[in-house]
Amino acid sequence: MKPEPQPKEDDKYETKGKLLNRIWPLGLASRFILMLSLVILTSQALTSAVWYRYSYMQEKEGLENALESIASNAAFTVSYYRKLPKSSRHLVLEQNRSMGGTRFFISLNSKRIDARGLAASERKQELEQTVSEVLKRTLGQQIPIDINFSKRDDLRVYDAEVPLDDIPRAFARYTIEKVKDDPPVLVMQFKLPNEQSAPDAPEQWLYLATNLPAPYVSLESRFLDARQLNFILLTSVFVLLCTWLIVRREIKPIKNLARAAKLMGSKMDAPIIKEEGSGELIAAVHAFNTMNRRIRAYIRDRDLLFGAISHDLKTPIACLKLRTEMLDDEETKIRFERSLNELEFMVQGALHYIKDTDIREQVEWVNINAVLEEISAFYGSGESQVSVLGSASQSFLCKPVAIKRMLHNLIENGVKYGGHVDVSVLDTPRNLVIKIRDQGPGIPDELRERVFEPYFRIHQEKEEGTGLGLSIVRNIVRGHAGKLVLQNHADGGLVVTLSLPREE
Repeated sequence: MKPEPQPKEDDKYETKGKLLNRIWPLGLASRFILMLSLVILTSQALTSAVWYRYSYMQEKEGLENALESIASNAAFTVSYYRKLPKSSRHLVLEQNRSMGGTRFFISLNSKRIDARGLAASERKQELEQTVSEVLKRTLGQQIPIDINFSKRDDLRVYDAEVPLDDIPRAFARYTIEKVKDDPPVLVMQFKLPNEQSAPDAPEQWLYLATNLPAPYVSLESRFLDARQLNFILLTSVFVLLCTWLIVRREIKPIKNLARAAKLMGSKMDAPIIKEEGSGELIAAVHAFNTMNRRIRAYIRDRDLLFGAISHDLKTPIACLKLRTEMLDDEETKIRFERSLNELEFMVQGALHYIKDTDIREQVEWVNINAVLEEISAFYGSGESQVSVLGSASQSFLCKPVAIKRMLHNLIENGVKYGGHVDVSVLDTPRNLVIKIRDQGPGIPDELRERVFEPYFRIHQEKEEGTGLGLSIVRNIVRGHAGKLVLQNHADGGLVVTLSLPREE
């Protein structure tokens, strides 16, 4: 018999659970820090977006005002040059160079110099439109004007189109000052009119160039600069560090509570926890301590009760048996002996029931394969009555005596009612699944739950035993947070499925 595969739904659930655990941490502190990080990042992004919008509008307004001022001065200069005779313009040019210093570059050229401008953008187009409107409003629509924004390295000057930085040092005072952030350069070229007496004379262009004024180092506003990013990073790290320290301190009572609950579930010997932390935690810890005290009192009373049963009932039963032997009526004597034997058997069964499901047993790592092999060998005289397929990949953390008793009870019932038992083992990272199938008559559907009741037997007059075997088994399975399912096989016999979760 091949081991049956685990249901596909369990596989999907297991895969989904593993994936979720990898993506989403399990610890309360980790989850809180992750959620807080998301909140901080979201708030920083929203704040930065609002700040960027406000800063963008302010910077745009300031840059437009600065360019309007530059354009007004340029328009005044061009108006002055338009009124001068062509022969006098070079003389005035030297005066302008001396007055402008290194803030402006100005020259008279015989043609328009092509300038490789910055990449086209909406912001660049808006600023060029602003400068153009000021110039045309002052100079009129007739004069040809060329406006562009360029980088210093791409700037060409004079008719020979010489790179600006290649101008000889003797003319260094005629060039634009080279500043640290290398801002864009506004280039304006105006075609000057010829004199009426010489309308066919060669054309002349006035070339003006200047850096964008401080603090404007770019046409485009950057969302966040390095200084702002460093500030956001430092504040976020500081907030997360403080939060981690606070959360670590606050979840300490929760860890103590979880540790005590685990001890309560496995050993029934949890310590009384110090009631500290928030109000909700204090209430939870107080409730746990109250439950812990009640369970301890219950276990103590139970031990006293069954100790009394073991001691106080056995003596009267022994006395009654002795008195029965003295009866003269043989029929009455036999009837009393049968009743006393049944009473003694029930008392022993009840004591074994408590002993075999003792919740105080310590958990240990148990080799399930060795346990099954031992039970199989017990029923191996002559033809083997138990066959085992599959194996557990690793040891199982459980109460060893209880687990052995549980498996022995189930296999013993299978052998008793079916003659032969097939055991299959399927081990997964989440569960240890053991299926036990016998070749017996099975259990009627309407009695499938009642067989777990203490002292219940399907055929009272034919079966031996106390009727506590399956009750013991189910209590042990529940004590290990497992599941026990009974099903009739389609080909006959009963299939008992044990599913025991592994400790995570």
